[in-house]
Amino acid sequence: MITRLTGIDPDRLPEEKERGMTIDIGFAYYDTPDGQRIGIIDVPGHERFVRNMISGAGGIDAVLLVIAADDGWMPQSQEHFQIVRLLGLKHGLVALTKIDLVEPDWLDLVESDIREKLRGSFLEKAPVIRLSSVTGDGFERLRREIDTLAERVVLREEIGKPRLFIDRSFVLTGMGGVVTGTLRGGRLDTGQDIAVYPSRKQGKVRSLQSHNEQIETARPGRRTSISLSGIDKEHLGRGKALSSPEIVQAYPDDLVIAAEISIIAESPIVLNNRRRLLMILGTSEIEGEIRMFDTPEIRPGEKGIVFFKPFDPLLAFIGDRFILRLPTPQDTVGGGIVLDLLDRFPRKKERPRFDYLGSRRELSAESLVMTALNKSSFIYERDFLFTGYARETIGETIGKLVKDGLLDKYHKGYYDVAAIGTLTERIAAGMKSYLDRQPHHDGLPVNVISGQTTAKIADLETLLELMCDKGILVKKKNRFDLAGRQVKAGGEIKEKAEELERRLAYDKFKPPAVSEITGGDKAGKEALDYLLTTERVVKVTSEVVFHREAWNEILDTIRDTITAGESLTVSALREKLGTSRKYTVPILEYTDRLGITRRQGDIRIRGENFEKK
Repeated sequence: MITRLTGIDPDRLPEEKERGMTIDIGFAYYDTPDGQRIGIIDVPGHERFVRNMISGAGGIDAVLLVIAADDGWMPQSQEHFQIVRLLGLKHGLVALTKIDLVEPDWLDLVESDIREKLRGSFLEKAPVIRLSSVTGDGFERLRREIDTLAERVVLREEIGKPRLFIDRSFVLTGMGGVVTGTLRGGRLDTGQDIAVYPSRKQGKVRSLQSHNEQIETARPGRRTSISLSGIDKEHLGRGKALSSPEIVQAYPDDLVIAAEISIIAESPIVLNNRRRLLMILGTSEIEGEIRMFDTPEIRPGEKGIVFFKPFDPLLAFIGDRFILRLPTPQDTVGGGIVLDLLDRFPRKKERPRFDYLGSRRELSAESLVMTALNKSSFIYERDFLFTGYARETIGETIGKLVKDGLLDKYHKGYYDVAAIGTLTERIAAGMKSYLDRQPHHDGLPVNVISGQTTAKIADLETLLELMCDKGILVKKKNRFDLAGRQVKAGGEIKEKAEELERRLAYDKFKPPAVSEITGGDKAGKEALDYLLTTERVVKVTSEVVFHREAWNEILDTIRDTITAGESLTVSALREKLGTSRKYTVPILEYTDRLGITRRQGDIRIRGENFEKK
């Protein structure tokens, strides 16, 4: 039929020509009267080669569903129809072939049956064109319908993210590695840098062809042949994918795909937890494991959300459609659409965090942006690299949401105004509850605060910085505290702190070691932290601390000695304080670090902060 329509025989394998049967995908093209060239992918019809059919159908924009009049609607017809429906096709025609082999009454019955099978689908109102490749009957009408269909089909959008799933690869003398496939997502230019997934090897586009014509630029939706330089053939093959180096290098390893799936009525199984299935996406065919989301099983004819972990690398974008089949026997189970890319299977207790997947089904740019905020408190434009939207579209969508007051910007990220308000209130309340019980703490580190919220620590740090800018919190080195809160001690910590103060004040220039005065217990350490926070003691080294009054006397002695023109040495300071080198050496090293003194040989002179109190 395709040879009669186009003058091109898409069957290229000797076995195909010998048996008169399509085994692997083949290619041809058809030129419309207005000069538009339509690529045609001929896929096998036999049930044994459905996997090849799916690989070919993954990049098409419309389908020509072929039914032989002498056979009628066969089980493989039903399977092929379900596959193109699951792949989200919206346009197509039906060809009823071999009409010269049957009686007219039989043709009417077959066409009536086809109409019944297509009821309620995207092909419900599609023309059914009766054809004979022997006599040529119907081919003029077929050409007219293809011309009309070409006017209705929307060309694939160029979003600046080229991807080509390889369906053939070979080596040509003088050309090196050559691959073919249907380009999607963005243009490719001769000389452009390119990378192959999953090996992540980089090279360049040496030359481009489309339908046997040399071209300088290939655009989305076109059958494209690419001659590559810099990438060995061992990294190329059906199922591998070409894309820009940015996408290939940034794409995460070992991911889990969240997806909405539809199980076809003819599925031989009920889908349940830990089921192993084949996912066919583009020309990639990868086995993996299913985990259920919010239902224990999905029955034939039903839809649901699942998580799929491929056992081998798979370059999937949010919005990609795929087919699911059993590994053996290779029966089609269903198909679906990628909703998100995760770093692991969600744990059972985490499932509520993924309720956003139900709101993401429409996959509009706005729903992608807003549901991304269910995963993290802040989003960035780079978070949408692996989606079917251009950077400009995501930027415009975020800009509109900011203008409408739904989002606001902080540094380079964006946050949900309403959600952040609720979250910051919860964090502040959690911190207050904690600090009311532990009032001697000088704020809290991020890992402790994270216990008060579901936000990830990476997001939480940015959120806490935002709360500081809003005057809710204050930052104290690597800790955060409620604005205006006073650090104070009570109960056991207060008693312990008073005891430490007494001991340090008594042995003011010969204080006991930190490990000795704290006793090595938690209360002692927290009491010392409290004294350091309130600046009632000064920590010189990890084991040497002085009472604040003693430290002030030490500084006065140092300044008076230097001001009087006397030589300030370790020995001189030791004599003036009546202490030992065990203390005077760390004292002077500490004042050097503070800039109060500066070492010059064996003596200390004025430092840049000598006058500072």
